[in-house]
Amino acid sequence: MKASTLAAALLGFSCLTLSAMAQQNPTATQATPPSPEQSQAMIEKAVKHCVDVVHQFPAHNQIDLGTNENFFKHFDAFYNPATGRVENNGYLNGDIPAQYQFSKCMASQGLPLK
Repeated sequence: MKASTLAAALLGFSCLTLSAMAQQNPTATQATPPSPEQSQAMIEKAVKHCVDVVHQFPAHNQIDLGTNENFFKHFDAFYNPATGRVENNGYLNGDIPAQYQFSKCMASQGLPLK
């Protein structure tokens, strides 16, 4: 038997063994879900991070398009545990770029907004 054939057979056997082990113990491959308190803390941390990102966003390139830099500097958001939603203070047309940057950041944190 060639060494490469033997190595391929050994690799195939080890993959089958790992697959069988995962089927026998499905919880070994799955992470335990975070508690509601941990979930809320993770969401609040992501919201705070993304609000900071919006505040630091280089709005100078948006000023040329007529967007006021204040929309970025005064943007705010929070997680409302009663509704399970992230709320923000964007309500004017000029807030759209700030809201877009916030939504983009939240999605990159693994928490896309609906």
